[in-house]
Amino acid sequence: MLDKQGYTAYLARKKSSDKLTDERIGLLDRFNAIIAQNGITEIERIGEVEIVELMRPWNVSGRRNFLHNIAKFLNDYVAYIRKENHAQLPLADFIENYYRSGFEAYGKSAAERRRENILLAPAEFTVNPEYLSNMDNARFVDAFKELQEFVARCYEDIERAPFEWGYPDYETTDGYYNRVMDILVSIGLHGTYADRGITVDGTKFFANSLIKRNKKIELMVKGFVDMGLHFEGFGKKAQSFRVFYPDNPDVIEVLCAYMSNIVTSLPEKDWAWGKPFHSLSYRFVEDTATQNHNRLFLAEMDYASETMREIGEWLYAEAGRYGFSLDPKEWMEKDCMLYKKGSKRFLLVRNGDKGVESKTIFRTTLTDKRMEALYAKFPETFAQSCGYCNNRQNKPCSMRIEHTLPGKTVHNCAYHSFWFKGITLDDAKAILELFVVENKLKPIK
Repeated sequence: MLDKQGYTAYLARKKSSDKLTDERIGLLDRFNAIIAQNGITEIERIGEVEIVELMRPWNVSGRRNFLHNIAKFLNDYVAYIRKENHAQLPLADFIENYYRSGFEAYGKSAAERRRENILLAPAEFTVNPEYLSNMDNARFVDAFKELQEFVARCYEDIERAPFEWGYPDYETTDGYYNRVMDILVSIGLHGTYADRGITVDGTKFFANSLIKRNKKIELMVKGFVDMGLHFEGFGKKAQSFRVFYPDNPDVIEVLCAYMSNIVTSLPEKDWAWGKPFHSLSYRFVEDTATQNHNRLFLAEMDYASETMREIGEWLYAEAGRYGFSLDPKEWMEKDCMLYKKGSKRFLLVRNGDKGVESKTIFRTTLTDKRMEALYAKFPETFAQSCGYCNNRQNKPCSMRIEHTLPGKTVHNCAYHSFWFKGITLDDAKAILELFVVENKLKPIK
């Protein structure tokens, strides 16, 4: 049904590499086989069922790249149709609409998730004094909450029509959906507050990787203007431009304080800034003298369940007892708070789909008598799993962990195994007790 001869010639004229040609013709053959198997004889009848079937299997290794290659193939075949095979234009229209509707749906979902992640600041909190140069505490708190509400309104409008804001209509990774915060961060990072507005260094702003990775920035600016943020002199070649929030000029001062003063203390890679920062957590502008824990810990725990907070606060203290602490440049791993002491890492715990979860690796303590209670309560944690073994050259896999359960020998995988799911505080204490033995940890004096 797909034109193999014509498409092969098209790839040759484009001087595609042999590897790419083989890959795309292989996908074409697969797609044709699916179409034939479904009994389709007319191009107009090819639909979503056939495309979804092309995307199988669901458990293929490197699935993201697998789907990326399929999308590249289908969109390249669309280009071939539009240029050389107009008889198949209905298929080109369908493929384009299929992907466009998917991109639109993902844009709406991404905006909704980010809006829901904004936890409005409490009515009262004590602001870090260094941010109060031009206003008192109450004014700053009110302006900060209004900034959060402004961003939430932006996300609401993006949910309505993401493409109007320039959201991706092409395949990309989730970080490219941080467009709202990418721009606001860059305004604050490269701007100076004065005369009730921010003067932004245009050269630095447009050179920032947060801006360079996003397309159609002008549509984001239009969206911001519709929401009440005013831009003066903005343009891709502007050496500088001004940003105002006429409804409440305090909001723009708070924006500048939050972005310019906070971002410099965060990891170099913006994707590692975490959900709290991208959601304007008030913990980052709260007076640290009033905080009983590290601000990164508090910001993450604001999203946690009651059980997670109970375990988290206990683990925070235990980590400190053994000399571990949060690294401000790397405080998360596998969605868990990461406590480090040099190159060593402490026990990992996080909120999961089935309650609180903990990830660790046991090797030497698997025969410890105290392990029996964990065997009994979490049998699935110790079920056989060794997904990274490779014995093609009879070399043992460093990930493999062999141990004996009642009646059988099992092979676990250090990468995939040892997730304890649905744990309580008592479970966490039992796991940590064995973790301490496994890793030969000693409390600091």
